Amino acid sequence: MKKLLLIFSLLTSSLFAESCKTLFTGAAAYKAGDFTSAAEAWQNCVDNGYQNGDLYYNLGNAYFRENRLGLAILNYEKALRFDPTNDDYEYNLKFARSMTKDKVEESEDMENPILNFAFEAHHVLSEKQQFIGILILVWVIFFLCIVRVLSANPKVKTALAASIFPIALILGILACSVGYKVYKENTYSLGVVIAETADITSGPSDKDQTLNMLSEGTEIEVLSVKDGWVHVRLGEKINGFAKISEVGIVK
Repeated sequence: MKKLLLIFSLLTSSLFAESCKTLFTGAAAYKAGDFTSAAEAWQNCVDNGYQNGDLYYNLGNAYFRENRLGLAILNYEKALRFDPTNDDYEYNLKFARSMTKDKVEESEDMENPILNFAFEAHHVLSEKQQFIGILILVWVIFFLCIVRVLSANPKVKTALAASIFPIALILGILACSVGYKVYKENTYSLGVVIAETADITSGPSDKDQTLNMLSEGTEIEVLSVKDGWVHVRLGEKINGFAKISEVGIVK
């Protein structure tokens, strides 16, 4: 687990914004190893309307040190909403995710190399890495096009044209992947199980049948919220209702 980062930038930024008095208290408590007090102090800032990617990130670190995995993941996700390309936020989120118990069944390996590449690029590469890849590929294609125009050799022109096609295909895959991620961030409502366990029922009532039970830290899609219940979905097999007190909502 990475050490707590960006505390000083967080504290400095507060001098130019509406300051939260317990911001400094939380930093001092975390430094002293009192993670419970640090989490309470920073959560107080959040509850009073102070929102900042660094604040959510540091709050997630405090909750992680308290072994409150669900709240840690929830705050790392919130931090990433402020800065989706932050490597520290993403690293700690992935580390916390690796400790969750519930896993969505993965599809079998695809034999088609193009589809396999698309899958890997979408799930393994971060948005920042994909944006960098897109920029590099655009310049490579531009360079090859210039060389092709300037070349007088027909064979060279043909070879360059043939090399541009697969590069353009990879560029298109990365662009679609980034576009989908951006779309998902703006339309997809994410929830995280913050209780030790959450019962998923067939309806929004304690009297309804329990269909599944999810463990702390499990990330789920939030379809709707009404009367203290959250309609959630996870993969193709889990679709039901959980109590709002057991689920934290990122967006």
